[in-house]
Amino acid sequence: MLLTLLTTWLVYGGLFLVYTYIGLSFDRATGGDSRVLAGLLLLWGVAATAGNLAAGRLTDRYGSRRIINVAIAALVIDFALLPLTSASLVTAVPALIVWGVCGWGVLVPQQHRLISIAPAAAPLLLGLNSAAIYVGVSMSGVIGGAAITWFDRHALGLVGAVFLTVALFVAEWARKRITRPEGQPAGVVAATSGAAR
Repeated sequence: MLLTLLTTWLVYGGLFLVYTYIGLSFDRATGGDSRVLAGLLLLWGVAATAGNLAAGRLTDRYGSRRIINVAIAALVIDFALLPLTSASLVTAVPALIVWGVCGWGVLVPQQHRLISIAPAAAPLLLGLNSAAIYVGVSMSGVIGGAAITWFDRHALGLVGAVFLTVALFVAEWARKRITRPEGQPAGVVAATSGAAR
């Protein structure tokens, strides 16, 4: 449970590290025009909604593990390329679409994973997952501000990519612990392994 919650914290901390300073990060693409920035944010929001809605069906079909891993891996690549893609409106648009779809697409399979661990405690676990998001978002401003001080504002995507990369490894660690709980022999598969795909 803690590893899954840590995954949520890392993902949304990394995502909002850039989002908090999106005006600075994408100033080359927007040319400093607030209307262009508003349009990009609208596009991001629509993509986020689509990703969140699609994630439920995809999780039911392919399992939480595959959706979590694919979404986070896509985000790692997307954020690693942000120093380049945020330089132009033409490349910023697909970057924000991937960010929106995958960033909010990871939420549903994370919730699915948590519920599969302890169905009886589902309300508590979902509340903790929301708290992990809020803490990640809150801390991202401080971390992003420090990163701007140390690096160029257009390099924030790289810092976010580091968080996301760690999140990918933690997500797999969580999956292995769910499949083989502590104290269980390596050759024995837990009854919950099907939900941890």
